[in-house]
Amino acid sequence: MEKKEEKKKPSGSFSEVWDKRGQETDAANDFRKKIEMEITEARPGYAVGEIVLKPWHMNILGIVHGGVLYSLADTVGGTAAMTGRDYAVPTVDGTIHYLKAGKNTSKIIARAQEIQNGYAFSVCECKIYDDKETLLASATMTYYHLRRR
Repeated sequence: MEKKEEKKKPSGSFSEVWDKRGQETDAANDFRKKIEMEITEARPGYAVGEIVLKPWHMNILGIVHGGVLYSLADTVGGTAAMTGRDYAVPTVDGTIHYLKAGKNTSKIIARAQEIQNGYAFSVCECKIYDDKETLLASATMTYYHLRRR
């Protein structure tokens, strides 16, 4: 009689990631750590985050790189959409408007407000400011509600 081998879940499977959801793990925070992003406030539907700027956050023109601004908007918006909820929120769409060059500033601050929370999706508006409260960018981010099945 043949023995059936028990199937092991692959590392990083959805179930494994879901079970660790909300825990402060190196893997979960790796990207935020690499770009030195910090979430400073989070509650359901609202979040604030910031990056203290370093030379490597700048583009060749000496202003904050657009990808840094987008990453901050995406992460802070996702935090607003997910905090206190029973689902994860992968990004499905994002639009950003770069309004002013980010220069002569020591940090950038993002504030995200959820403007729609439906069964399957959340939409967040995120505003990014410099250290003088000058509006640098405005983003609208859409997140899918990924629920455990």
